[in-house]
Amino acid sequence: MDAVFAIIGFPVFFVVMWLGVTSLLGWLSGWFSLMERYPDKPDQQPMLQLTWQTGAMGIGVNYKNILKLAACPTGLRVGVPKFFGLFTRDFLVPWRDIHVKRSRFLWTDIAELTFGTRSDGRLTVAASVADRIAAAAGKQWPEAASSVRARWT
Repeated sequence: MDAVFAIIGFPVFFVVMWLGVTSLLGWLSGWFSLMERYPDKPDQQPMLQLTWQTGAMGIGVNYKNILKLAACPTGLRVGVPKFFGLFTRDFLVPWRDIHVKRSRFLWTDIAELTFGTRSDGRLTVAASVADRIAAAAGKQWPEAASSVRARWT
């Protein structure tokens, strides 16, 4: 009986736990509501694609080195590889719905991107990542040009 559990039971248990944990993180981060409010538009070709980025969303959910961020003509696409969230689809937030607030957290400069007029969601990334996205977005970036660092232009 122990051998049967080891061969069949543990892999099934692991998959169920993985799906449960990644779904809980998707809910806590606000990902599921964001993907409903801002569905992806796959026909939008990115001007800049950043993979394996780090950011925090929602109630302290840290996506360390797994975020996919893309500056598209109409907005910012946010995603994760399917392995890290089977039910989390990419979403595309229009530039007009993004608000940027820069600050310093401990020793790191950060940019907090708030989505929507009712604060539908929030993504915090390193300021250098926001600078690269701002440079690709150009005039569409929802922040005063003086706030964006010139090193990425």
